Amino acid sequence: MNFGTWIMWGMGSILMIPLTLITMAKANELFKCTIGRRPQRLIPLDLKSERVPFVSIHVPAYKEQPAVLEETLIALSKLNYTNYEVLVIINNTPEEFYKAPIKALCKELGERFVYLDIECSGFKAGALNKALEFTNPECEILAVIDADYVVSPNWLIDLVPIFDDQKVALVQAPQDHRDGNESLIKTAMNAEYAGFFDIGMVERNEENAIVAHGTMLMVRKSAFDEVGAWNTDTIVEDSELGLRLFEAGYIGHYTNRRYGHGLLPDTIEAFKNQRHRWAYGAVQILKKHWQHFKPSSKTLTRAQKHHFVTGWFFWLSDALGTLASILNIIWVPVIIFVGVTIPTIALSVPILTAFLVNVIHSFVLYRTRVGANLYHSLLGAIAAMSLQLIIFKAVYDGFVKDSLPFKRTEKGGNSKKSINSPVKNEMILASLILGSFVALIVTNKQGIIEVYVFCATIFIQSIPYVSAIVLRMIEKSSYKKVKLER
Repeated sequence: MNFGTWIMWGMGSILMIPLTLITMAKANELFKCTIGRRPQRLIPLDLKSERVPFVSIHVPAYKEQPAVLEETLIALSKLNYTNYEVLVIINNTPEEFYKAPIKALCKELGERFVYLDIECSGFKAGALNKALEFTNPECEILAVIDADYVVSPNWLIDLVPIFDDQKVALVQAPQDHRDGNESLIKTAMNAEYAGFFDIGMVERNEENAIVAHGTMLMVRKSAFDEVGAWNTDTIVEDSELGLRLFEAGYIGHYTNRRYGHGLLPDTIEAFKNQRHRWAYGAVQILKKHWQHFKPSSKTLTRAQKHHFVTGWFFWLSDALGTLASILNIIWVPVIIFVGVTIPTIALSVPILTAFLVNVIHSFVLYRTRVGANLYHSLLGAIAAMSLQLIIFKAVYDGFVKDSLPFKRTEKGGNSKKSINSPVKNEMILASLILGSFVALIVTNKQGIIEVYVFCATIFIQSIPYVSAIVLRMIEKSSYKKVKLER
């Protein structure tokens, strides 16, 4: 082993430790979901209660298209539940175009609908905190939905009874979308989202470790007051609140039945911005709550620590995937011109194994848990892999930048056309990696097996960036189809 080989072994081993752990976690989840016991903690459909606690539903809306928000409010007016209010929180929106129709509709829908026009700081969390001042004092349960969500009439009447257990502080229903068939790009996005809510959240729920989301969420008001209001020092205030509730010893429950359907991001750029916010926010939470994950900490159970740490490692894995790709690109000239032997065990076998496990994990669980066919599973996989570079950026930003602003997800026709390609950087990386692949093949005159194995490795590393390009092509073809139909 020469000096260069030692460097590659050292760097490769460091990068492969988290990759190996994540691969083992995915293999574990694969076996649990296929040959393990069926989920036991999903909320049953036949819950009944003698109590009808007051529910305050908060709908934050920042420059939301009136037609979209109107659909949401009309659906809320048709709930089968009898004891609730709806706070419509129009925040930091001076334009009458967005406000006048909503104010008129709230008046038409009756006193149950409270129209708020507020100015605040702290983005969505700040708006939700401001709304607490106007919440009915009889409120026992806070509910939050996004401004684009059309909810089922049975949402509250089916799920509120589980709050009869005084230890329950959090009830979460999945996110879903009603415009998944609008175009091929939205079909791909929708398929990608479904995996988390039908696989990951169901498994987390088994051990009281669900992730709270900012829509289709219900929280016990007394527990909310106990742990504090919405935090404005993170851009994922919902997930951070859920973690605080678990740290305080409360219980959360999840149902995978769909009680609401929202709108998908308008564009790939919006899709990527949303994922950047989630990954960046996850790093913020990790930095803020790391002490609760120490072995000596008693605030979280061992299973909760496992699920939250594993979830953060998934973000880290994508980030390290990009870092490994960049390092391999740098090493290719060294291999070609210096003749360094590639340490297959350190740099190739773990990546190839992880790829194989990821493929099996995605396609088997999408079939068994999501009920997706091969076509939709493939679309979901392309959409998921296309996000690797933006997740790398989010994780990097999370460790070096403390307070990036909240970027809302543009949907419902709110997006503005960008002059720059949203996959420009992915195109550059894909070109460099595939160029390196070809260069290694062409220069491997002696037919060294290790070089061919390394070629297979870097070819696999190009797939996320090629996926982003494919998704962009799908997006462009979807736009052309929509224009032709019009």
